[in-house]
Amino acid sequence: MLSGTVLRVITLADDPESSTGDLVVAMETDEAFAANLLRFANSAHNARPIRASTIRQAVTLIGRAAVKRLALEAATYRFLEQVPGNGRPSRGHMHIHAVAVGSTAATIAERAGVGLDTPHLGGLLHDVGKLVMPMAFGEAAVERIAERCAGGAARVVAEREEFGIDHAVAGGVLAERWGLPGEVAEAVRLHHGGLDNAAAPTPEVACVQLANAVVEMIDGNEADTALISRALTRLGIAAEDLDEIAERALAGHGVAAGHGIGAEVARLEEQARIDDLTGILNRRAFLQHLRERISEGGAGAVVLCDVDEFKLVNDRHGHRVGDLLLVEVARVLSRFGTAGRLGGDEFGCWVPGTAADAERAAAELGGILRASLAEAPALQEVSVSCGIAAAGPDQDVLELLERADGQLYRRKAG
Repeated sequence: MLSGTVLRVITLADDPESSTGDLVVAMETDEAFAANLLRFANSAHNARPIRASTIRQAVTLIGRAAVKRLALEAATYRFLEQVPGNGRPSRGHMHIHAVAVGSTAATIAERAGVGLDTPHLGGLLHDVGKLVMPMAFGEAAVERIAERCAGGAARVVAEREEFGIDHAVAGGVLAERWGLPGEVAEAVRLHHGGLDNAAAPTPEVACVQLANAVVEMIDGNEADTALISRALTRLGIAAEDLDEIAERALAGHGVAAGHGIGAEVARLEEQARIDDLTGILNRRAFLQHLRERISEGGAGAVVLCDVDEFKLVNDRHGHRVGDLLLVEVARVLSRFGTAGRLGGDEFGCWVPGTAADAERAAAELGGILRASLAEAPALQEVSVSCGIAAAGPDQDVLELLERADGQLYRRKAG
């Protein structure tokens, strides 16, 4: 995949004993590479008061590390430009996507204080598995999936269902067979989160995951919100930073970075955390909130509650009234701490302080709810049952909820 010029440039860029003159001589023998270097050096990404008119000036302007990255991008671009890709929808696009993700991954790594080489190469090669999927399973079968799901998480799911493996895992195997460093192969294998959709094990993997997700969004594919959220957390980067990152990374590559990526990610993240009906945390976000409070060592307890005879409310008065009741329970419960909807008519609330504070909150909850429903005769008989469990150091969240749930049902039975 790497031409003689590219190999020579990479070797010289990594050699502290080599001179700028050595790099210039190596690049001047490849007109296409030299032209690409000058274009990049004079792009908006590298805006300078002086334009580079020679290869030596370009190397001086952008530095050896950038020259090495550009050499890898050029090689990847040329290689992927010549291959058919993975289904007709991918043809003519893989090389552009690869360079965009590689550049974005390097920019993210720079912002997060992570070494650039692994994210950059992992980003460039993240989709190489798409080259071998047709060889393994037949082009027709792969094209059917490509036409149905052009990219993103939906395609990965479809591949796993059809073949038992996805292009990310296939790419990781291929990278290992090529003898690439293990951390690069890992970034390729996990760029969609892996078979169990686990969190990024390293910052380098997170850089590639986030870069691919950003470029996918720019291309108009649906965002994998959970993957983006985990990668941002792993790297300590805010969603608001993504517009600037995309603009910096893609300005020199002819890819329209667009605007509003950060705001859209923030909106999707919020949407993924909030229960749409009640406006409080959903189950996943509430459990994460509990884990964070417990890891911080803060004193607190969980109040678990559900609406008594909720099915009767739905049967007698319709689901619209039932939904309004759930919204009101969520509103009242939020007065005592951080509330979350665990599913159906079951709610949880993290109440800071002692178990006694949580008991008082549970006792007040019923009275406040009855008062708020006083103007709704059909709901005056509504009540809630509560169970309480105080958190201890290193408390397992699911075990905490089980204790609260046990008390709730004992009280219901009593």
